Amino acid sequence: MKCFIIDTLEGIFALDEGANIINFRDFNDDYKRIFQFYDSTENKIITKDYEEFIVELKNSGFDEFIFDNSDLESLSSENMGFQTRLEISLLEFKNFRLYLENQLKKIGISKTRNDILTKYKTINEELIKRKVSEVSAQYDTIIIQIIETVDIIKKSINLFSARLKEWYGLYFPELTDKDVEDNVLLAKMVSVLGKRENYTIDKISENFTFNDEFIKDLVRKASESMGADIDLKAIQGYANQILSLDSYMQELEEYLETLMLKSAPNLNSIVGPLVGAKLIAKAGSLKKLAYMPASRIQLLGAEKALYRFLKTGEKRPKHGLIFQWKQIRGSKPYLRGKISRIISGKIGLASKVDYFSGDFIGDVFSKEIEEKIKEIEEKYPKPPKKNGDGKTSKPRKSQQKKKK
Repeated sequence: MKCFIIDTLEGIFALDEGANIINFRDFNDDYKRIFQFYDSTENKIITKDYEEFIVELKNSGFDEFIFDNSDLESLSSENMGFQTRLEISLLEFKNFRLYLENQLKKIGISKTRNDILTKYKTINEELIKRKVSEVSAQYDTIIIQIIETVDIIKKSINLFSARLKEWYGLYFPELTDKDVEDNVLLAKMVSVLGKRENYTIDKISENFTFNDEFIKDLVRKASESMGADIDLKAIQGYANQILSLDSYMQELEEYLETLMLKSAPNLNSIVGPLVGAKLIAKAGSLKKLAYMPASRIQLLGAEKALYRFLKTGEKRPKHGLIFQWKQIRGSKPYLRGKISRIISGKIGLASKVDYFSGDFIGDVFSKEIEEKIKEIEEKYPKPPKKNGDGKTSKPRKSQQKKKK
């Protein structure tokens, strides 16, 4: 037999296929009990009340349980091993919730529609406050610490790599910055290959994905190198430290992405975890970012350039941290300001939805951004003309009007 499990702020109810209430747990207007039930459900913890309730149904011969609450359904299936099904749009659920006042009367609970709505409003407001507070406290500080740590590690890798190039250059001076621009790749070459004798076609092909022409060039340079013969043990150990730092940085970035998906999924969907985390860190918290106007979000990270513009009248900055977003960085220079205004507005909306625990609509935002960028590119296929002083020329209104 199957039954329908319906959770409300009044209690938990079970209906048979004839829509009759066959079991229930009344919360008795105990707000603490209500909060505990929903917090536990969200965190996949089974409360004693619910466990007894569902076991009673099982002992009564019911072996299939249908839910419209996904958290409760997965909890009953995964943690308790019952046969469950999620059916959000069934009429049994909709009718019960719609006529809850009449359903409560069947079990001796007399409440007016206004009583129920007032209670729902109060409890929902408190649940939202708790959730917002919990998410902010749990993730914001960690996200800020991680992204700042990632930035420090990146700077350290660049600094260490400059020393590695200079040090390894004593041994293999022909291997220039133009040959290998990637710092981590160079560290791996020093660590894996090291000696010039190891620069063979087989060893290079086995460990790296260079093209054949580049591999032959490396082999030739290694065989003809005029570098000094020095002990490479210390240099290779130094290169290993760079690789270790890079590996740790990747672990942090993966963890950061996990946190961003939990705390700011919409922001993460639009600009990615790294840029999103940098915006939160620069703003100070997700809450502060959510309350920021789009114009300020657009220039977050460009404060010095903005102050210089206000003080000296130099060129006004068009973007700050959001320039690191690929759609701005990869666009034509004369379009970046227009695209920055679009993305900063969407970032503002996304951060608000994330902070107030709204639904995931990041995919909708991303699609709207793509459409807007396409419109801008079609509307402005060529850069604006400039005067002799380098400023964009704008026709006067009187010149735009046609003479009658």
